[in-house]
Amino acid sequence: MGGQQAYHMAAIYPDFVARIVVLASSARTSWHNFSFLEGPKAALVNSVDFYEGRYQTPAVRGTRAFLRVYSTWALCPAWYRERCWESLGFSSLEDYLKAEWDGGSDANDLLCMLQTWQKGDISLFGPEEDRGDLPKALGRIKAKVLLMPSRTDTYFPPEDNEEELKHLQHGQLKVIESIWGHLAGGGGGTKEDTEFIKIQVREFL
Repeated sequence: MGGQQAYHMAAIYPDFVARIVVLASSARTSWHNFSFLEGPKAALVNSVDFYEGRYQTPAVRGTRAFLRVYSTWALCPAWYRERCWESLGFSSLEDYLKAEWDGGSDANDLLCMLQTWQKGDISLFGPEEDRGDLPKALGRIKAKVLLMPSRTDTYFPPEDNEEELKHLQHGQLKVIESIWGHLAGGGGGTKEDTEFIKIQVREFL
């Protein structure tokens, strides 16, 4: 959620922040994004080992269910169609999911991150009379802003950044053309994705 944090810093400290790069993120979590997050949340909190958050041993079944739901949305249909897990050295999709998505997370940590994500909204800060007005919040940002969504990101699609761009004083939009979905903007895409990001950020700074 680094992009949301960068947006918040620029909104809260307009005279301090000179430039921000927003990778695969948005100024406000969309309703579609919010609703998606309710899916993995439901899978976790309804698991037999979650015990309403008071588990004594890791809620492994719950976290596995959460991450399996999440993993599908992190990528896009083309990624699965082209069997991109094979480029990572996995012989099957199941091997990929087990290795990359099945373990290592605490259930309550995941829920805290999810709730922070759902509540992401820079319009909640600033003059009280303008709270909730996203265009005004974006318009108060003085920093130069580079928006870099992934073309196939189902969490933060380019259309969301295109709408934000209309209200920024100094904004640029550079779309990452990739089938690696949200992961393309988070270091999990291809070498070409990473190189494109590096070039654009270098030119921007």
